[in-house]
Amino acid sequence: MRRLFGFLKPHSKLLIALMVVNVFLSALLTVAPLVIKAIVDQVIDQKQLHLLLPYLGLLLLVTGGRAASTWFYSYGQNRLGQLVMTDVRAALYRKLLALPYSFYDKEQTGRLMSRVSSDVESTRIFLSQILVESTSHIFTIILSGIVFFQQDPLLSAIAIIPVLISGLGMYYAHEVLTKPWQQQHERIAQMSATLQDSLSGIKVVKAFAQEDQARGKFEEVQQAVRLGSLGINDAWSKRWAVIGSLPRFMQLGLILAGGYQVMDGDITLGTLVAILSLSLLLMGAVNALGTQLNSFSQTATAAVRIFELMDEPVAIHSPDGSEPAKTHTIQGEIEYRHVNFSYPTSIAKTLKDVNLRIPAGSSLAVVGATGSGKSTLIHLIGRFYDPTNGQVLIDGIDVREMDLQGLRRQIGMVSQDTLLFSATIGENIAFGRPDATQADIERVAKLAQAHDFISELAEGYNTHIGERGVGLSGGQRQRVAIARAMLLDPRILILDDSMSAVDSQTERLLQAAISEVMQGRTTILVAHRLATAQRADRIVVLRDGEIVEIGSHDELAAAGGYYAHVLEMQQMNAHESVTDILGTAPVIESVKV
Repeated sequence: MRRLFGFLKPHSKLLIALMVVNVFLSALLTVAPLVIKAIVDQVIDQKQLHLLLPYLGLLLLVTGGRAASTWFYSYGQNRLGQLVMTDVRAALYRKLLALPYSFYDKEQTGRLMSRVSSDVESTRIFLSQILVESTSHIFTIILSGIVFFQQDPLLSAIAIIPVLISGLGMYYAHEVLTKPWQQQHERIAQMSATLQDSLSGIKVVKAFAQEDQARGKFEEVQQAVRLGSLGINDAWSKRWAVIGSLPRFMQLGLILAGGYQVMDGDITLGTLVAILSLSLLLMGAVNALGTQLNSFSQTATAAVRIFELMDEPVAIHSPDGSEPAKTHTIQGEIEYRHVNFSYPTSIAKTLKDVNLRIPAGSSLAVVGATGSGKSTLIHLIGRFYDPTNGQVLIDGIDVREMDLQGLRRQIGMVSQDTLLFSATIGENIAFGRPDATQADIERVAKLAQAHDFISELAEGYNTHIGERGVGLSGGQRQRVAIARAMLLDPRILILDDSMSAVDSQTERLLQAAISEVMQGRTTILVAHRLATAQRADRIVVLRDGEIVEIGSHDELAAAGGYYAHVLEMQQMNAHESVTDILGTAPVIESVKV
């Protein structure tokens, strides 16, 4: 929790002001019973009616002061909460942006959203409400105790002892409920993850008529959340039924002992009235403190989950003082030296001792069956992953020595799984260059064969598309993504099966456009159709993470290996892809590389 207090440091002035107001409010609360005591003893008992108006005026001032202080406290508390929540969410979001691909391979989006939403909201409640209000209640208990002792030591002992016992009981209850709250936060995160999975895959759910199954899964996790909440509330209520009753016995003791003292003349009736008023004040503060201690168990768990994410190691980052690719334009020569790679969740190697050199300005096609390591090979260039062993170099410099953002800004990538944002088409194309002019956007859209279909839309480039590009066909999304990459004018262009969702006519147009944009830049094409691969200067064939063939189209076609087999099969059936054929291909003696 100490780390959580660090988010209060930038807002320390507002926090101190709230604390001062709380002390002032607590003082006003304890003043009121003393004024009532004076009215009972001096005005009513001694019949000094001339003091009534001054005392009533004093009570009016106390009430006005409480109203003004309460308004400032309410406004300040809400402002502090919003400021802190914004800071925590911003810090979490910065962390999420810094974490590498490998982190997202094992985490569910819904669980992460739960941390950024519900967990951060819990910390806001703690820092802006529980912390400040608990301090106010503690001040009230202390000031009430001091006034108690001033009025009568015996009655103060009757009042304080149950309060201390109640405090120990509340602390014990908090300790008992800490683990159940941790489990409850996990249930809430699982519910968010289930909801996110269902909504992101809603088309598949409906296509397979699995609404009942999806509803059942969500109801199952929602039932777990409900039962968990009821269990925590039941455990707290049983303990609070005992703990919260102790101060009520205090009042009975005060009335009994105080009544005898009044009749014996040891204290005045006004003193007893003031003590009873203070006891109500004391009971209210203790009860509120107990309720907030229960909430503290919840927020403490949320804070732990937040800092678990904040402490997640960032394995891929720019080295200190890295200069290459930050201030200099890279030429684009790529080299793999004895590269091996394994995913953290897999024992088998995805890439095995890969050695490959791609000259600057040249083009390379990568073909192979699904799971052969094609996407992994290209992801190492922009350091989305780092090799398990070996090196990936650009212009002779290990990419791990380069500034990460400077490197990635000079790499244009079109992924197989095309992702567009919920924004206008123009904004999606200009994502990598927000300062691009409309002329620039239209130029690359024409190059990507996207301008014509965009112009036919009702609002053209200002057409707003849904999440993940909903509203566009698969081919249209890929053409927009290609335009987005081209706008960067990258030194290295990577096309990861970027023509898988376009028709034959559009593919021919895109191939011509890509041939033009490939000029003067290093281009890597992950291809499932050899018509695309043939345009590259060289072709690499991957099998089980190893390079089994490398050469030009003519060389590989004449070699009689995997590539020649695929070429023959595709000529027989133009609709089959490299993945289709290589996935079922017989074992053929490969060409040595």
